[in-house]
Amino acid sequence: MFSYQWIDSFSQTQNLTFDLANKQNAKQVHKRYVPELAQQYVFIELHKAARLIDPREARIEIQRSTQDINVKVSSRSPKLLTKWQGSMAKSQEKAFDKYLHDHYYTRFYSHLGQEAVKADHLRYINENKAPLLPIAQAIYEKLPPNSESRIYVNLLLSWVQSIPYNELEDRMSSNGAGFLPPLALIRENIGDCDSKSVLTAGLIRSLLPEIKLVMVYLPQHALLGISLPHRNNEQTFNFGGSDYLLMEPTGPALMPLGTVAASSERAINSRLFSYEQVP
Repeated sequence: MFSYQWIDSFSQTQNLTFDLANKQNAKQVHKRYVPELAQQYVFIELHKAARLIDPREARIEIQRSTQDINVKVSSRSPKLLTKWQGSMAKSQEKAFDKYLHDHYYTRFYSHLGQEAVKADHLRYINENKAPLLPIAQAIYEKLPPNSESRIYVNLLLSWVQSIPYNELEDRMSSNGAGFLPPLALIRENIGDCDSKSVLTAGLIRSLLPEIKLVMVYLPQHALLGISLPHRNNEQTFNFGGSDYLLMEPTGPALMPLGTVAASSERAINSRLFSYEQVP
């Protein structure tokens, strides 16, 4: 059983109690991404792929360096050379993507196009919709009958904002260190902005499966956008041709739906962001 009391963004005292089954309450573990282990996996998979190539068509040399894996293809036929160079390159990309998927990671691209590896936030959101449903229902049951969706979002938003904040490590270099999946965040009662945004999105998805959501990534920060009717004084942004109402799950500042920090507003207006559509 979990029990909370907090002051929401409208200065009202709120209470929330819910139960989670033991198997759901088990601590989720998100392991730090280790490039050397990924490289070792890809190296092994490349050797498997190379063994399938007829040595009469091409010879394959695979070497590991400190930072990368080098694949050298040689063949007497230019056509076969092109064929097997392309095949080995695809095998390398496929092996890397499989390693990321198996360990709940994904490729990430900053607003400058820089590539990094981050926790697979969208997968965590999707796979936690059911485990988070008891919490979403407990929040919904506190609302007056026939309440608008935005009232539910505002209440859960103020609860997540009240959970203690842990500073986000640099997303481009941390390799996922510090990220907590939703149930682990609840158990630890602390989370960084990426972790809190994933928890919030999962709670929204539990009760509002069709509503449009985006994860918005700023340098050193994350927030959410949701496709809901908005008022003139609320902060929105157009992502991919649709207007989204912005929200700040991080806290500790209690900001209602449609209100974001001045630093977030400046970064978004300056287009210093990338985003992912939540499926």
